[in-house]
Amino acid sequence: MRVRFIDVGGINTRYYVSGEGKSGTPLLLIHGVGSSGDIFVRCIDQLAGDRPVYALDLVGHGFADMVDFGDRPPQRVQLDQLFGFMKALGVKRYIPAGSSFGGLLAALMYFERPEEVEKLILIGTGSVFNPADDQVPVLQAVLKNQIAAASDPTPETIRPRNAGSTYMKGDTFEEIVFTQLTSYALPGRALALKQTVEGLIATVDSKEYRVIERLEQIKCPTLIITGRDDPRAPWQNVIDGHKRIAASELHIFEKCGHKPFAEHVEDFTEKVLNFLG
Repeated sequence: MRVRFIDVGGINTRYYVSGEGKSGTPLLLIHGVGSSGDIFVRCIDQLAGDRPVYALDLVGHGFADMVDFGDRPPQRVQLDQLFGFMKALGVKRYIPAGSSFGGLLAALMYFERPEEVEKLILIGTGSVFNPADDQVPVLQAVLKNQIAAASDPTPETIRPRNAGSTYMKGDTFEEIVFTQLTSYALPGRALALKQTVEGLIATVDSKEYRVIERLEQIKCPTLIITGRDDPRAPWQNVIDGHKRIAASELHIFEKCGHKPFAEHVEDFTEKVLNFLG
């Protein structure tokens, strides 16, 4: 695994990469709101069996530059970054795998450019499967909890935030705590998070940036992984959505919260590698 930086339309973007030079269709890991590419560090190398794997920082997250959204919704800004990232890498066909809000971005990448998306992976994503009325309180809780950590970043504020959405509350994701501490200390991180979440709340009913109403239109092979105890993506909503995506398979991990890629690394990587073939 390596860490690199790349210019994406003027946005200095950090990313993790493993499996450089391998010939399989690249896997693009997309994190959720208030997080960064760091959340995938436990599984990146394992996923790079026969393909390159990339995990970037979204705009205003991790060590990626912050930009002024202006009148643009956050989904548009981050989609432009994601498409620009793949173009900058010279990748024309890929498999987006999104966690939480990253799952929504992955699905939107498919809807906007289906010819580029070979397969789709959706991980613990209430942003895809929750009805709008259910998603608003989820986003409000995210804003409250993560603004607190980003506004006063210390190891003591970051650790409970990392453990809060997991099943095993003792897992503070210690290997990334001080990286998070550094990224939160960058100018404007709390503002970027607030701008993003408030923009998501404002567009929660947007037909352009929601996908729950058009799940039947997803025609590519789709893998869905979620935790039985995920507080942000109720499993029944995920099951209901899975039934509407014809070419989908669903795995519900027991004793698992919002981060199956970190809570159940071996099971997660096995399911993904089997799906990738």
